[in-house]
Amino acid sequence: MHFLKKIIIISFVWLSLAFVPAVLAQTATDRFEVEAIIVDGNERVTDATIEAYLPIKIGDKIDLQALDQAISSLFATNLFENVSISRDGNQVIVEIAENPIINRINIEGNDVLTDERLLAELDIQPRRVYTAAVARGGAQRLLDIYRLSGRFAASVVPKIIRLENNRIDLVFEVDEGPLIKIQSIRFLGNKSFSDYALRQTISSRVERWWAFLSATDKYDPGRLDYDVRLLRQFYLSRGYADIDVVRAQGGLLSDRSGFAVTFSLKEGERYQLRDISFTSEIESVDVSLLRDLIPLEAGDWYDVRAIEQGLLNITNELGNFGYAFVNVTPEVVTDPETKKLDVQINIGAATKNFVERIEVINNSRTLDNVVRRELEIVEGDAYNQLKIDRSLRKVRGLGFFRTVDVQTKQGSTPDQSVVQFDVEEQPTGDFSVGVGYSSIDKTTLSLGIKERNFLGTGRATNFSLSTSDTRTDYRIGITEPYLFDRNLRGGIELFNEKVTETSAEIETQGLATTASFNAARDYYHRFGYRYVSKDTKQESSKATSVTGDEGKTLTESAISYTLGRDTLNNRFDPSEGYLFEAKQDYSGVGGDVNYLRSVLSAKYYKPYLFNSIILGVRGKYGLVDGIDEKVSQSARFALGGRDVRGFDGGGIGPRDDGTDSAVGGNNMYSGSIELISSLGLSDDLGVRWTVFSDFGSVWKTDYPDGVIGANDDKMRQSVGFGFLWDTAIGPLTFYWADAISKTSYDKTKRFQFNIGTRF
Repeated sequence: MHFLKKIIIISFVWLSLAFVPAVLAQTATDRFEVEAIIVDGNERVTDATIEAYLPIKIGDKIDLQALDQAISSLFATNLFENVSISRDGNQVIVEIAENPIINRINIEGNDVLTDERLLAELDIQPRRVYTAAVARGGAQRLLDIYRLSGRFAASVVPKIIRLENNRIDLVFEVDEGPLIKIQSIRFLGNKSFSDYALRQTISSRVERWWAFLSATDKYDPGRLDYDVRLLRQFYLSRGYADIDVVRAQGGLLSDRSGFAVTFSLKEGERYQLRDISFTSEIESVDVSLLRDLIPLEAGDWYDVRAIEQGLLNITNELGNFGYAFVNVTPEVVTDPETKKLDVQINIGAATKNFVERIEVINNSRTLDNVVRRELEIVEGDAYNQLKIDRSLRKVRGLGFFRTVDVQTKQGSTPDQSVVQFDVEEQPTGDFSVGVGYSSIDKTTLSLGIKERNFLGTGRATNFSLSTSDTRTDYRIGITEPYLFDRNLRGGIELFNEKVTETSAEIETQGLATTASFNAARDYYHRFGYRYVSKDTKQESSKATSVTGDEGKTLTESAISYTLGRDTLNNRFDPSEGYLFEAKQDYSGVGGDVNYLRSVLSAKYYKPYLFNSIILGVRGKYGLVDGIDEKVSQSARFALGGRDVRGFDGGGIGPRDDGTDSAVGGNNMYSGSIELISSLGLSDDLGVRWTVFSDFGSVWKTDYPDGVIGANDDKMRQSVGFGFLWDTAIGPLTFYWADAISKTSYDKTKRFQFNIGTRF
């Protein structure tokens, strides 16, 4: 057996050696020199294009393996549905079938999401070459969109409809499935705070039948990531420096009726601040002056929000000294045994900078110079963060942009900076329709059209009309913010008002012009001229008072001057800053009426709880003197309406005993305290609530006969609430107010409602 085994092995070796030359000869025979390349089956793609994609050229010596590689190269272009390559002598034959061209893309079966919305999300266009990978990628993108909208049971199946000339229609058949919402939210590991407190912190919400306008109860993995950050911020702002949100996950319930969301936490210890220290690589900076910029004291609970605000304050302060690029970082060291922590603020190296260039980006409608003329810095100035911040506030205050951000980038050299104002434009035209009800005018209707940024020039135009049973008022005007390309604001307004009282019909018409300019440190000066003609026609003998205007046509020619300071962050919807004005009007530059009117007014807004609640306070005081003559009704103050909600316009103060109409007063004051917030409401709703208390009084008339309350300076007061809703069609406001302090002759107005649209 052993001998036989040896014979077999020897025979096998000899046979193998005998075949090696034959194999080598066969390989040598299979290699050939390419004399020609013939392409067949192509319709759109030219022979030259196909030959360019081939790794084989005429004159190459190739084998069968090279042909296989050539097939792979052509498939990789995604131009071909089928490829085969063969040899005919020394010729290479390339036979192809081209992929079809997409003629049209359709979506079928969708109802909740429109064709326009879905097609806009697809990275597929007609006349593109179709491949199976393109169809699969499109279907997956549509599925992702449906899952983001809470429809995790959705399915998308791509299908093709073949057309002539190797074209296809690509159809995505959609089954949207039910809307799957969050059914439960729970927390694991929380000991210091209840589940309820943590649920109020995050943005996700359990499904509620009344919150049909909200999207926060839809399951969204991206929102869960945001909720993790909110939970960390919540704990870090309350002393829990070691907080760790281990996991946030959502699981589909067994019956697929909704999601159960779970957050796992490790709270750690709660720490008090022991010390704040500084290190600085900028030798000229006195770090002892920076400590007060951090709103935390030793013994306070650690609050990451206060630290972040302090870092921002320090960065801005360094910017005021010309250091544009400073790396300011905190280092927190905790001591679990004492439950104390230390914070070290590290200030990196920096050099003083100059502004090389200022850029305004993403303004497609508003002209660059409209933004630039609000800036307090120009190219070539030393970098100054304070001026940049004031410039940012002024640009935001224009009201033309939804958002305004400023970024500072390094210029062509390390000591040069590029200041970039990035704006997002918003509609600046307002069309509003309002309705109100009062005890005098009954139903009041109003119509208004405003354009605050006419043709992107910053000019403002307005037209308004209001009408009721007793009053008709219309106005039209235009304002040029930079008259003659100077720091001079000019405007003109034409107006006509007709009031029908029990005893008289009063028609007022005229024009008002203003010119103002800004000075340093947010101060401004305003000059004005007003010409008014007032015609009073007696219609009844019931009137017992004399106002000074009865049966007369009086002309008023007056000049005015206003000194003010404005630091409000938005002139239309402020949330921070103040406004102070002192104004005087002198009538007697011609005309029939002589008086000197003085008015002091102020507004103040301050955010609290990290901008979640806005406190608004405003006040006004005025008096008018007839300059050696009695003050007629046309020159007196009226009070109510917007100044003191809960009262009708002119509803406060002296009234005619016979007609019950307002006669006004020589003295006036008013004020308001208001809170504005969206706390307790979903951010998705775009609704803010407000609670307020308004107060004021108007008194004293030089014609007291037949007047009720001629010298009654009793303070009137109202309390109320309201809603400010930024709807899809425009802003909506609703106020309800109750006059809790009033006199028997005052006229009230319980609610005001206004809705408009933007363009």
